[in-house]
Amino acid sequence: MDGAAPLPEDGVATVRRCDVMVIGGGPGGAATAAFLALKGHHVVLVEKDRHPRFHIGESLLPRSLPLLEELGMLDQVRRIGVFKPGAEFISEDGSREAVFDFRNALLDGPTHAYQVRRSEFDQIIFERAIALGVEARQQTMAHIVSMEDDSAKVRTEGADGEIIDWEASFLVDASGRSTLISKMLSEKRPDPRNTSAAIFGHFRGVPRSEGERGGNIRIYLTRPGWMWQIPLRDDVTSIGFVASGEHLQKRDSGVEAFFKAHCARHPHIASILGSAERIGPMHATGNFSYRATTAAGSRHIKVGDAYGFIDPIFSTGVHLALTSAREAASAITDILADPSTRTRRLAQYHQEIERRLTFVSWFIYQIHDPSFREMMVNPRNILGVESAMISLLSGDFRPDIRIRSRIALFRLFRYIVAATGSRERRNLDG
Repeated sequence: MDGAAPLPEDGVATVRRCDVMVIGGGPGGAATAAFLALKGHHVVLVEKDRHPRFHIGESLLPRSLPLLEELGMLDQVRRIGVFKPGAEFISEDGSREAVFDFRNALLDGPTHAYQVRRSEFDQIIFERAIALGVEARQQTMAHIVSMEDDSAKVRTEGADGEIIDWEASFLVDASGRSTLISKMLSEKRPDPRNTSAAIFGHFRGVPRSEGERGGNIRIYLTRPGWMWQIPLRDDVTSIGFVASGEHLQKRDSGVEAFFKAHCARHPHIASILGSAERIGPMHATGNFSYRATTAAGSRHIKVGDAYGFIDPIFSTGVHLALTSAREAASAITDILADPSTRTRRLAQYHQEIERRLTFVSWFIYQIHDPSFREMMVNPRNILGVESAMISLLSGDFRPDIRIRSRIALFRLFRYIVAATGSRERRNLDG
């Protein structure tokens, strides 16, 4: 969803009502619509594009699987996915590889996830929403007319020219990085601590590890930035490079040439891409990280990337969209049943979404730090710290003291490693 459409100047609008209008048919919007439909609401789902369509973010997390099962679509995802039992981090020089096996997470839960083509995954969720009774409209633009205390008014215009004026009891902004409402209300704020950009593409003929490890996501720590390797079906591999937007802006060559030059600097990437065949064009995107000032208003809720987005190194995008979708549906259901709960439930929703983003963001900010990188490629399960990190990598963002206390220890160890390294460097310099 690339933003609101201008109000049509011509044509006669039909007037209709619905319980909830969802703008944006990606995983967050389609899942919100589906969860609301399961609760018996009349939901209208509007998507500017048409499925299937290309999207990045192909690595799912284990903690998303119960949500997919709740929506009745886990079997379909399993059929299109590559089994993903863990995540791997590779050092800058390629000499060290750390494997984080989801089976070793601190707390019980799903022990694997899947790597998926987003064109297929997103379409499955969208079609599941329709099967559950959602009224879905593709190739339809939306313009928010007003968001009053009693309702939200949205005008939609389909590809066939049909214009409808909707009055909805509640509005869900799932417009992704278009951040429809945040832009409209001037709420969007860039994250000054993480101004990442990315270049990525799909390749065939990329070698994989033997056995189950062949399905792992591999994270290559590079200088600058980092790279991902995500295995997909049919011998297709997604490979991307993430660095600061400032670094990518300095390139004096085309996107593909810049990507190849960076790949050549890491021995493993250079090796696996040596005989690989690129499929389709290279893609570039920038200004990754941002956040809105609030996740909800009196008649609207922001879901997934429409509220905020952080660097994708831990593959959190789809997972955060699905979890926020479920919680948004629960909050809206409570509010529609009892309007007196509105202020409390919207505040709870905002606090929970903000808590998760804040929890994960610390690790995102550290990805360029030498001491953090040293710990990620040399994990130690002292007092269960490694197991807690695996829980985080699995998408377990619950405020459980068993996880949070060990994550706090990880952060303490990182500061100790950093301080020790600084002291050793000073001694060498002296």
